Amino acid sequence: MRFLTHGGRIVLPVGLALSLVTACSRGGDGGQGGPHSPKGGDKSTAAAAKAYDPPLKFQEQPAYDVAGGEGQGRWFIELKDTTAYAISDDEVRAVSLLDGKRLWSVKPQGQPTRNITYGTDDNGRPHFVEVGGQTAVLAAFSVTEPGTGTTPDRPLIELTAVAADSGKRLWTTTVERPEGEEESELYIAGADATTAVLTFGDDTHAVTVGVSLATRKTAWTDKGFYASFVDSTIAIGRGGANSFIGGSATVEGRKLADGTKAWTYKDHLNSTKLSLVGGGLFTAVVDVPFESDTGVAALLSTSTGKQPAGLLATKALGHLTDLSCWSGEGAVVCEADKGLDKQVVALDPENWTQLWSIAEDDKTRLMPDISTVFHTAVYCSTENGSVILDARTGKDKVADGGDPPSAVNEYAGLFRPSLIDPIQAHRAAG
Repeated sequence: MRFLTHGGRIVLPVGLALSLVTACSRGGDGGQGGPHSPKGGDKSTAAAAKAYDPPLKFQEQPAYDVAGGEGQGRWFIELKDTTAYAISDDEVRAVSLLDGKRLWSVKPQGQPTRNITYGTDDNGRPHFVEVGGQTAVLAAFSVTEPGTGTTPDRPLIELTAVAADSGKRLWTTTVERPEGEEESELYIAGADATTAVLTFGDDTHAVTVGVSLATRKTAWTDKGFYASFVDSTIAIGRGGANSFIGGSATVEGRKLADGTKAWTYKDHLNSTKLSLVGGGLFTAVVDVPFESDTGVAALLSTSTGKQPAGLLATKALGHLTDLSCWSGEGAVVCEADKGLDKQVVALDPENWTQLWSIAEDDKTRLMPDISTVFHTAVYCSTENGSVILDARTGKDKVADGGDPPSAVNEYAGLFRPSLIDPIQAHRAAG
């Protein structure tokens, strides 16, 4: 199974991010609402680990379980230095990449809502903000305030900032769910230094809420906008999500400060698929009705909603119908479809010229299936097994018969043997 990731920045530009989906119940250790440290130590030191930039080899054993597994719900993971931060709908935890120890675990203080499935395949990863000079992980939990007498239960969102190093709650607040979204899906689309963006619903019925990190109260609400992700000070997503009329969708950017529109890429769309790339870029794959070529895919700037000027000039990608990209060091690597013609192509982000490409019909090379990109390495697979390519030249660096990692940093890679197995960290070894 292929997992969706985006490298470079990133996923995240934010370090490195990954979204992974596991089976469907809930689980996890840790006291209700408080940090949990395993017996035998609660810290791992970066000094004990050697960094590889990029890693070209991973230890087969030991493999450290990070999160997930049969009956353990959906988990979204990001690697930051020597720690994996994992979040689900009712827990956020930190796991050492050096020895697999649970560093801390925090669950909601309120009564968790148990009858709703939250999260999406592409979003929901941990987000980091600065709180009083400390790096904190933001987590949003759906909780229920029990009713009494004739007063019904009250659905709320518990938003909390957890110190990334210790698991200590730096602050916790509750936010009202938007009217009509009492039972809808929720995730944190992202945050900047001032505002966290919460998305409720789906592509057909959505509300996006901006929460001030200073007052910890709702700052703005946008009905009909489905924020997919945040980059810098812009939330990127789909407008027209509450319309039942075909061709009413848009791709838009909203300012985090006040929720006002920053730009519009396209409107009158049937559908949209948006993915954050890193390096100030995202991809948009849209269905445009009433045109000869209804499928349009583009690489766009998160700040303007337009193609980079150099990319327009070089026409390095041309007219595409599908597109997935990863931001590396000195290269943006893409899987690009032009109808039935498929290729992997790398572009130089300085001038948007093509660095290299491998087409599906190439007789001399097998076209790889990309798993993730980290700095100068492209982790992918072919029918021969996993292979690591040089992001700038496209040449094979390492080839073996195993599976490629789904996310990577200097210290480890994430792997998942099967859908019922936990997501595992393997330390970098070369």
